[in-house]
Amino acid sequence: MYYTGICPACEQGALGLRICSSQLDLAILCDECDALWLSSDTSVSPMFPEQPDLPCPSCKGNLSEPPAHWAGLGEIYERGWLEFVRGMAD
Repeated sequence: MYYTGICPACEQGALGLRICSSQLDLAILCDECDALWLSSDTSVSPMFPEQPDLPCPSCKGNLSEPPAHWAGLGEIYERGWLEFVRGMAD
C-alpha cells in the first residue's frame, strides 16, 4: 500500500491511496479508522463512510470490497497524485 502520511484523526493509521469499486475515483483512506479524504488536503476534517461497506462519496461504489483496492504506482501516477506519496507499507 502506498501512503501519504499518518492519519491526523486517529494518529495511528497509514493514509493509503484507495481506488473505489467503480475504479474511477481515488481517495485517501486511513487503514485503521477509515477516515476518508477526496483530496490531498488532509488538514480538513475527514469523512467517515458508513460501515461496513464504506461507500464512495463520489460515485456510491464502495471502498471495501473488490474490485476496490489499494492504488498501484501506475494508477497513482495516472491520476496525478504521485507527489503526495511518502512511502509504501505492507
